[in-house]
Amino acid sequence: MIFKCKCCKQEVDEKPRFTGGLTRYAYNPEWLKVGEPVPPLDERFWLRSDILPKAGERRIIKVGYYTPFDRDVGDSFNALYQPAYSALNGWDLAPEELERSAIVKCFFENIISADEYMAWIEITVKRVIPLPEMCTRYPVCKVDRLYNGGFVEYTQPDFTWNGWEYSSFDAQGDCGDWRLIFTDGENVRHLIMLCEWGWHGGFVLFGNAVAD
Repeated sequence: MIFKCKCCKQEVDEKPRFTGGLTRYAYNPEWLKVGEPVPPLDERFWLRSDILPKAGERRIIKVGYYTPFDRDVGDSFNALYQPAYSALNGWDLAPEELERSAIVKCFFENIISADEYMAWIEITVKRVIPLPEMCTRYPVCKVDRLYNGGFVEYTQPDFTWNGWEYSSFDAQGDCGDWRLIFTDGENVRHLIMLCEWGWHGGFVLFGNAVAD
């Protein structure tokens, strides 16, 4: 599946650009609340999931719209999961939901509904790695510094909470980036996630980068 951009009406066939020592990527879909009927594609108000996915579950997610997605039925892919409140409003307004956010390995089962811009699809959850486990589940990648490229000179921490540090920057909503760092019990800072986004959104890069 390749969708058109709502703004420029062109097909978005972009690939992740790896940076910051992070070598894996995830899409950023919207997760429907379990048991809810699938709403029309143009419905703005619907109930989002507030329960962390579990391996073996079938889930319904919405892909496309303003975010990249180029997978087909039968493919596996990674997706970011955020509970409902932070999915809508950001982790800066609900930092405690970082503990219930995760990278989810998904298997694309079928398409429920689709148009040129977005789709509701059904997936099977294959693996769930909560964000607090990222530092132990992925090998360390040594880098010169945690902040390289993008808008590093402009990015400022939005919040720090319980070992987490979230930073972001945007240029009047046209482009920007956000980064997520976790400081472990030995005071080592791990860059586990970043997203550099533009007109067509952006891929979520993830891993475990530590400054050498």
